[in-house]
Amino acid sequence: MPLNLARCGGGVLQHLQLSEAFSRPVRQAISQSHVRRMSLAALSRFSTPNVRYAPLSAALSGHLTSGYATAASPKGRASTKSTSTKTTKSTKSTKTTKKPRAKKVLTDEQKAAKKEAKEKSDLRQLVKQLKAASLTPPKRLTNHFTLTMLSKLEEVKKEGKGLKGKEAFKEAADRAKNISEAEREQFVATAATNKEAYEKEYKEWLDSHSPLEIKQANDARRRLAQIQNKKFFPLHDPRLVKRSKIAYLFYAEERHQAGDLKYMSIPERGVRIAEEWRGMTAAEKQKYVRLQEVDADRYAREYKVVYGEDPPYVGKNATK
Repeated sequence: MPLNLARCGGGVLQHLQLSEAFSRPVRQAISQSHVRRMSLAALSRFSTPNVRYAPLSAALSGHLTSGYATAASPKGRASTKSTSTKTTKSTKSTKTTKKPRAKKVLTDEQKAAKKEAKEKSDLRQLVKQLKAASLTPPKRLTNHFTLTMLSKLEEVKKEGKGLKGKEAFKEAADRAKNISEAEREQFVATAATNKEAYEKEYKEWLDSHSPLEIKQANDARRRLAQIQNKKFFPLHDPRLVKRSKIAYLFYAEERHQAGDLKYMSIPERGVRIAEEWRGMTAAEKQKYVRLQEVDADRYAREYKVVYGEDPPYVGKNATK
């Protein structure tokens, strides 16, 4: 066919603009003589060997929409891919942007409840720290009367009279008061042995802590007694430094030892001595002020030696 002939014409017919060569629609038949003349004309025009050939598909892309040529791939696919890529990028940038979360506004009641909860939490934490610092000494063993009570209470339970609680305790107390002298001496001896064992154990425990640790433990015990309204007995340690006295205490000790106030009760003595102190002149108080200063120096010196640090304060305004 004519179109196939053009394709098979090699480098001659491939350079022709077939859309311009055909004056009629492609579907019409083309005479062989007309094609031959076109081939000769093309051969004379493109006789140069170094000719760069263009593909036939490019030559026929203009007007040969219907023919034997294979249809090219649709252009819409390429544009679709580029569009989808752009859409994906814009979606990613949108996800990275987040709005800040609105802060919740608390009411006055909620603020008060939150503050109270925090105070309770802080107090629990403080109590926990103070209990850890207060130390736990060995448990003191029972005295002779407690030993007697425990022994008689065990007797009541073994007899099987059905006594329980307060009734059993009352029966044991009555028996403990009416024990024989031999039994009493036996319980006293056992209590003395327990006391010796406890003192030895306590001393070993005490020596395992420094004087500063014992002092800090007593401070923690006093603080716990204030917070929890309970009794926390201080730890006895002869290594601890005795606190310094104020001038008034030196005067009070002197007056108690004088003997002229023995007929008074202790509270009455306290009132009388306080009145006398307030009525004294500065010159009369000077003796006791001097004693206070000497004792303050003693306290600071011993504090440094025993605890390894300077005392936090020394009272100086106690002469009034």
